[in-house]
Amino acid sequence: MSASAAATDSHDPLKDLVQEVFNEYITNEMPIRLLHITEEDGKIKFELVDRDFVRKHFKEKMVPDNILADFAEKMIVDGEEREDRIRECVKKELKYAVLSHRWLPDNQEPLYHQVSKEPKEVADGPGWKKLERFCHTAKVVHNCEFAWSDTCCIDKPSSSELEESIRSMFRWYRNSHVCIAFLSETADLAALQLQETGKSGEKAVDAWFERGWTLQELIAPLQIKFYGANWKPLIQGSTNDRNNRDSKVIMEKISTLTDIHMDDLESFTPGIDRVPEKMLWASRRRTTRIEDRAYSLVGIFDISIMIVYGEGKRAFFRLIEEVIKRYDKWDVFLW
Repeated sequence: MSASAAATDSHDPLKDLVQEVFNEYITNEMPIRLLHITEEDGKIKFELVDRDFVRKHFKEKMVPDNILADFAEKMIVDGEEREDRIRECVKKELKYAVLSHRWLPDNQEPLYHQVSKEPKEVADGPGWKKLERFCHTAKVVHNCEFAWSDTCCIDKPSSSELEESIRSMFRWYRNSHVCIAFLSETADLAALQLQETGKSGEKAVDAWFERGWTLQELIAPLQIKFYGANWKPLIQGSTNDRNNRDSKVIMEKISTLTDIHMDDLESFTPGIDRVPEKMLWASRRRTTRIEDRAYSLVGIFDISIMIVYGEGKRAFFRLIEEVIKRYDKWDVFLW
């Protein structure tokens, strides 16, 4: 038998498929950059890494090989069903946590250019301490070696990276293992229960419920865990209890504060439907950059528009134009 014939005989289509799904998932479904978290002598360290690092890391942990062995034993039929199941397994193994929070004022948050590309302990300052507590919670409580924060995991001076990040952010939150929602103005569950939205709009709720981007961060993740100002979970439980969507006591209160129906809080599907209702959710929220009022909604409506900071209110007009192209009901402006 010739060498080429032997190579053909040894070819494994299932192995190729697993490797292809593995690579495609990292490239298309995971953030461009992540924090790789390690623990040494009880101290949390993290470094900023790219997708190539993530790919190499999980290959060294034999993730593709283990998935291949599992599917070879199951003898699952060929076709889309097998590929979908492989993708589900890849997602389950490639875990990362995401942070949802209100940014600190006066440039206190650590930014992309300040985060080390080598394992390093956190620097001083409230923003760094918040990032450290997030990474500690992701690693120790939720067993995630990787984490993502919008403060430092986006190279914002790169227009192409910023645009991809904004367009992909809903999907990144949806694909996360858990979203860690930090309510910096809420001490505990009892304090959350006392919050209410005033009839005249006076502030009586945690600022997290008033920001534009946190709307997406509330409804996109499949699993979300709320933490109070002291980084203790609002709902106490086992370390594996990472999904507060199952907690009616929290979700009913959030529904009251946000006017988002319980069905959407428990399981939200993005798309061009119920436009007035979704616009009402967003109308009570603010963003620092006026363009973000539009950009923070592209994932919720599952549409795509160009990201052009500096265009001001024109961004929202372009969002509405794109919505109208696919929404033909008369109530589009009733919000």
